[in-house]
Amino acid sequence: MGYLTDQDYDDLPEDDGEAFCLLEGISRDRLHAAERDDRGDLHYEDMLRYMNEVSAIASEFNLTGLDYDEDADNYSREFARFTRAVDAKLAQIRVQRARRDRRNSVALSGSSREKMQHHLERLKAEVSASSLPKKRQTSLLDKIAEFEAELAKPRFNLALAMSLMAMVTATAHDGGEILTSAPSITKAFLEIIGKEKQEETDRQATLPRYVQPKQLPDHHTTLPTLSTTIALAQPGFTTAGINGFDAGKSSSSDGFSGDLDRDVPF
Repeated sequence: MGYLTDQDYDDLPEDDGEAFCLLEGISRDRLHAAERDDRGDLHYEDMLRYMNEVSAIASEFNLTGLDYDEDADNYSREFARFTRAVDAKLAQIRVQRARRDRRNSVALSGSSREKMQHHLERLKAEVSASSLPKKRQTSLLDKIAEFEAELAKPRFNLALAMSLMAMVTATAHDGGEILTSAPSITKAFLEIIGKEKQEETDRQATLPRYVQPKQLPDHHTTLPTLSTTIALAQPGFTTAGINGFDAGKSSSSDGFSGDLDRDVPF
């Protein structure tokens, strides 16, 4: 048995990566809450339960690279390797989520938020004063409250906006003259969101792209070794084939050997 219960699998996110993040987090929390040995370390049976469970979940969600070695000589070392791989996978999922969320959201300006809040107040007042069935009223007001909470976040979820506008439009259509301002409110929402999203896209397009810096030329010069330097002091020795010297030149041709003969006192 692993650390997850049947209830943990209820209401999983539709996205496979998000579902994996949720289940792995629950499993790891319960692993770390497990009893430790006398040295404060996790028992190898508990580490094995966690790795087995998370590896199986990853396989179900088609996430690769999260296998473990059941026959490892050192479970602590294998557990450390496995958790590093899991952490890397979680980081990849978070990057993908951030990019997806950015595509499906927009950063609203302060003036746009104020305009949308004004329209929401109008809509709430109209829904509350309408002759809609109580259950339908409550459903719409709950959706508006959810919309307001999202409006306070740095980036506004476009899917939530579409959901509210669809509900309002359907209610206005079904109820005849019940929500008379609904069409104008949904139209105003679409115009505000569309304008902000287009401006954000335009700003993104003007950002400079990353350019790989050019490599600096290698001006490194190979210096002669100590043994080469000593050898140069020998009479008649030539430097042909030695890095850092012109091939074919005699050490005596530039006076090097002669200078050494004069300086050395023997």
